[in-house]
Amino acid sequence: MEEFFVIYGINDNIVALCENLIELSLFVNRPVRELRYRFKKKNTFQIQIPKILNIYKYR
Repeated sequence: MEEFFVIYGINDNIVALCENLIELSLFVNRPVRELRYRFKKKNTFQIQIPKILNIYKYR
């Protein structure tokens, strides 16, 4: 199953599309291990870098 991640701004505008977890890690400047943990039970979370972003995981 192929996963991809869509990053939305606070006004639900698409900011970025990441095709894998490594690309997402580079974009949000967080370690892959932290991102795996956050996506373990949920398909979405919010992060602040410096603006608030909503990240969704799709399969």
